[in-house]
Amino acid sequence: MNQLLLISTMLIASSVAFANEEGKELHEESCITCHMVEHDDDFYTRDNSRLHNHFDLRRQVSNCVSVFSIDWFPDEEKSVVDHLNNEHYKFKK
Repeated sequence: MNQLLLISTMLIASSVAFANEEGKELHEESCITCHMVEHDDDFYTRDNSRLHNHFDLRRQVSNCVSVFSIDWFPDEEKSVVDHLNNEHYKFKK
């Protein structure tokens, strides 16, 4: 039973790491162009941010995907949200 729990925990951890890496790659491919031209990493955590919770973050990423016609599947969009949250925002889900 302990081995099953250990294996389950390892699988979950590896899938989270993969999703975060995928989110980072997608963000670098599609988002950095806009966000890094005028901003640095502090852009994401500035005091006057419009994002105050996890819902705001998901909504903003979804808006960018729609407005800029980014061809992502829902799981890819979620990966980007997870990456941004893990790296910058630290919002509770």
